[in-house]
Amino acid sequence: MRRSKCVLGIIVAFCLTGFAALSEQITIKYVHWNALPEDPYNYVEAFEQQYPQYKIDFTLIPEAEYPAALRQMARTGTLPDVLCLWEHDMLEFAEAGYIIPLDQYVAKSEVVNLEDFIPAVRSLVKLQKRLYGLPWCYATHFLYYNKDLFDKVGVPYPDDTWTWQNFVDAARALTDPEAGIYGCDAIVFHGIWFDLIGTFGDPIIDEQGRFAIGGCAEKLLKELYQLTKEGVIAKPAALAMGATAVDLFAAGKAAMAFNGSWMVSQYKDITDFAWDIAPNPLMVYDGYARRYAGLHTGFFAINAKSKVKDAAWKFIEFCLSQEGQRLISEAYANPSARFSVMERGYHEVRGPKGPTNWEALWIQAKHGHWGYTLLPPKLWMDTVEDFYSVMLGQLSPSEAVQRAIARAQDVLGPDKVAPYTPCVP
Repeated sequence: MRRSKCVLGIIVAFCLTGFAALSEQITIKYVHWNALPEDPYNYVEAFEQQYPQYKIDFTLIPEAEYPAALRQMARTGTLPDVLCLWEHDMLEFAEAGYIIPLDQYVAKSEVVNLEDFIPAVRSLVKLQKRLYGLPWCYATHFLYYNKDLFDKVGVPYPDDTWTWQNFVDAARALTDPEAGIYGCDAIVFHGIWFDLIGTFGDPIIDEQGRFAIGGCAEKLLKELYQLTKEGVIAKPAALAMGATAVDLFAAGKAAMAFNGSWMVSQYKDITDFAWDIAPNPLMVYDGYARRYAGLHTGFFAINAKSKVKDAAWKFIEFCLSQEGQRLISEAYANPSARFSVMERGYHEVRGPKGPTNWEALWIQAKHGHWGYTLLPPKLWMDTVEDFYSVMLGQLSPSEAVQRAIARAQDVLGPDKVAPYTPCVP
């Protein structure tokens, strides 16, 4: 009888302890524009299972509403504990005091080491003077190419030694008007314009954090206009986020296309031809080779008014751990910004006809820049519209660049815009 009472007492004590633990759970509010993935990739559930003392209260905000919604939350003091901020928003929120520096947390962390991140992360810290956010993953751009069309014409495949002149020569050789084949599809994603401007020599964002395009942007636009006029590059059509009404590359009607790394997930279903990916071509001036790759991401950040900052960091730290990054990479097919995780290939997507050259991602990452994403979206959107007008013969390259500089001065202020400079390597 006493034994039964003893056992019963242990069970009651255990239950009470469990209830007490549950009642002491710390709730962490978290917001994102992407829905949480289903099992087995749900990184929030994985965190809660590993750390039952925490509970994530997740809010999904549609991507189109995301920046405005976060600004409204910031103004009303209702930001969540953990938020994922786009590049320009992070700069704005840091300056406004809405988020805290993470330097002290990283310094004590056994999981997060800045030296393990792609160089662009450390470059942003240098620009901002503090670390305000860490990338949940990242995306970049590739040169996609149709291997069957290259084989048919006998043009060597693009590789990491390819220069802009190699690209131009190949595009001309691959163009076949009678068959309706373009050497390259039109630029359909806005970030590609800035990749190529950076490749030609303008920094986009200089070391002082200023908007900086000039003569090299003009040089690029002149060359692209000429190639478009010749029918080597397709004319711009209906534009969207990385896709057109008719994707000429996917249709086998463009031998090459510059586009976002996320398009791999769509192109993997291609079965009509073999294809692959390559890094952006180099621009060579007097023996000096320049490569520039644009990057995109969202940065985990902590609300300055959060009452559970340490718990918020614990969640971010888990998301940046090998396990957290594996789940995020496999769920969204985006690479980790940590080299030690990226090398495991969790992000790699392969279809029956491609791609195989995932080394291209490493090259892009090592030469990556946040670039135009640090600017207010309306600024670069209007600038890109002018670039398309150049391709259609409605503006001259010089006019487009001068309009971009004047627009930036109005939006950012004259001190935040570098003066026009000729294209001197």
